[in-house]
Amino acid sequence: MMKKARNNNRRVVRRLFFSSAVGSFAYICSDSSCALALQTSALATLRTNKNYRLFVTNYSHEEEQQYYQIAEGEKETYSEHQYGWDDWDSYWEKNDDTSWFPMTDAALEEFVKSRHLIMDEGANGATPTSTEILLESLKPEPIDAVTSQDIEEQFLRMVSNEVEYKKLLGQSPYALTDIKFPVILQRVLDTIEDSSQKNNGKFKGQSKLQGRERPREDRKTVVVLGTGWASHAFVKLASTYDLRIVVVSPVNHFVFTPMLASAAVGTVEYRSVTEAIRVTNPYIDNFVEGRAIGIDVEGKKLQVHLTSLGTVTGSFKGVASEAPCRLEPETVQSYLEFSEDGSMVQRDQSKGASDVIELSYDYLLCAVGTASRSSIVKGAKEHCFNLKTSQDSKRLRTAIGEALEYASRPDVQEFYYTSEEMQRKATAERKRRVKIAVVGGGPTGVELSGELKDFFAQICAYPDGAYQHLRDDISVVLIHGGSELLPAMDQELRARALDALRAQGVDVRLNTRLKEVGRDFITIGGKGSDFEETIPVGLTVWAAGNAPVPFVKELLSKLPPSAAGSAGRINVDKWLRCPTYSESSFGSILVLGDVACFEAQEKFDETPQQLPQTAQVAGQQGAFAARMLNRGYDMQATPPRLPELSESEAFSLLRTWLVARGLEEAPGFEFLSLGLLAYVGQEEALNQVALGNVPIFNYSGKIAFLLWRTVYLAKQASSRNQALLTFDWVRTKSFGRDITRL
Repeated sequence: MMKKARNNNRRVVRRLFFSSAVGSFAYICSDSSCALALQTSALATLRTNKNYRLFVTNYSHEEEQQYYQIAEGEKETYSEHQYGWDDWDSYWEKNDDTSWFPMTDAALEEFVKSRHLIMDEGANGATPTSTEILLESLKPEPIDAVTSQDIEEQFLRMVSNEVEYKKLLGQSPYALTDIKFPVILQRVLDTIEDSSQKNNGKFKGQSKLQGRERPREDRKTVVVLGTGWASHAFVKLASTYDLRIVVVSPVNHFVFTPMLASAAVGTVEYRSVTEAIRVTNPYIDNFVEGRAIGIDVEGKKLQVHLTSLGTVTGSFKGVASEAPCRLEPETVQSYLEFSEDGSMVQRDQSKGASDVIELSYDYLLCAVGTASRSSIVKGAKEHCFNLKTSQDSKRLRTAIGEALEYASRPDVQEFYYTSEEMQRKATAERKRRVKIAVVGGGPTGVELSGELKDFFAQICAYPDGAYQHLRDDISVVLIHGGSELLPAMDQELRARALDALRAQGVDVRLNTRLKEVGRDFITIGGKGSDFEETIPVGLTVWAAGNAPVPFVKELLSKLPPSAAGSAGRINVDKWLRCPTYSESSFGSILVLGDVACFEAQEKFDETPQQLPQTAQVAGQQGAFAARMLNRGYDMQATPPRLPELSESEAFSLLRTWLVARGLEEAPGFEFLSLGLLAYVGQEEALNQVALGNVPIFNYSGKIAFLLWRTVYLAKQASSRNQALLTFDWVRTKSFGRDITRL
């Protein structure tokens, strides 16, 4: 009987490991070095007629992990672990712990859900983890309701095909065969078209693709809100021969935001990563430096509050230099009154209403981006620095320089005092002044932490560092509410980011919430606990979370309820159009970038997923909108289609090109991800290269750093920026970062 039972067990094991080619491949390719070195211990034996056990095994070779047999009334303590199944009988027969079936945390959670295991909340009201739920379920009483056959069927269902097996192991289910080659081909053809279309009207006033000698007098007016990634891509590709373009923004330039962390410490100059929007396309009709504050959707009119300008002579009204940040909205509601239907602006001339103008449009491109969501934490809005604009980078760079000088003053030097107590207080105060807290473990927070450590390593280097006397005082703490840094990246890169930052001395606090920010302190607490800690700091930088700008709320108030998306964003269709109340206004407003709530249904997704708020998405949406308007699609139709033209216009080169490609109707927007990059300091970076949803390769280290720089150099706005950026990198490598405060 015992032999028969063992044979049955072996058959089940073979079904688990060899029922598919994927299972066999994963078993063969498992990390044998880890498997041989790890010590396994039974956490619990399932009370079934099958001798299988669920166990936890520690990944660490350095720390000894203790395990406790689960029995009724006992508790378990654990740290980092991995879950798995193995054959209990094979263990006793062969005394071999190397044959085990690995389960990631994600697979464990899926396993728990598949068995519908439920555990009541704890005494403190905290939601139990998957581990707690599973461990509770393995006690004798709950297990009685679960049969061996149920467990086996559920588990085999999870590994019965390649897709589910990859999901079980926390891997991407996409393969090279899932690459969207038709989409890539269309992008190549679009690039060829863009290279010709964007030059329309720039050479002798001719449009070669349209076959016309002068711009159309009936050009559509396009008002573009913002100068970010989406707006910059649109303005760069839009045909000014066919469109009358007016850009409205509180700043007159585009900034390459991934390099703001480098600019904040002087690795590069902020002017090297910016480009004036008038330079991007000198043939746009106008640029208006101001902020949209109101809109008449049906009348297609926009109210704009002009930015106050000032010079050293005071010849213009207002002094812009007195404003802490030009992007902060000025109070204008006090002298603006809207009619009952919201379509008209009543101007009070006694209160400076001449600063408000009204613009008419045929198409409105809303790409205003987002603001920092620092208001959700007490004191954060008043005391935190942001890192979203070039002005933010400039202010942070100045503040860091001031902090270094503040910590170098005699009043915080030990030799200034005679008593030991005062000397200790001086040391503590000096360390506080150069302690920088970064809030947020996304790309911005991680890259800023790495850049700060590079900067401090240089200026504190012995023997010629300008601030070498602060070498033992400077510190960086990174606060992140999640359990892992860079949640958008793959697991191995997240772990590498954490290891790299901690190796440089960054104090990384995971699963930690920021509760309050003061002038010289922050208060943090653990997730799901009442524990609080106050940390003295000199500077706090906010890099965690975005919120909609005021105009988005104003626009949503004029749109149907169906336009309201998640997190204050605006829902759009496949052609980036937001819903409106009437057919006449539908298609006149395109929403792009961080403001747009665009849902995409991928091959292996059960439900549509929202596109992330990234520069890649915004840039591709801006280029997509430019192509649609350049081609002259009727944006009120669904899907947008080419209009009927006269016989002479119908045979233009552009029309023939579109018909040959089968684009009489506009295709919907499709995002093609190219991966993610992040810098972690010490000339090391993380590369997650992909093509769409298909992962190509992941890499980290020095070679990844070279790829990081190559990609960022190639993605610069112009050849001028590429030259300036290259010079900055060479200068920094040769002579170090400039610490002058101007």
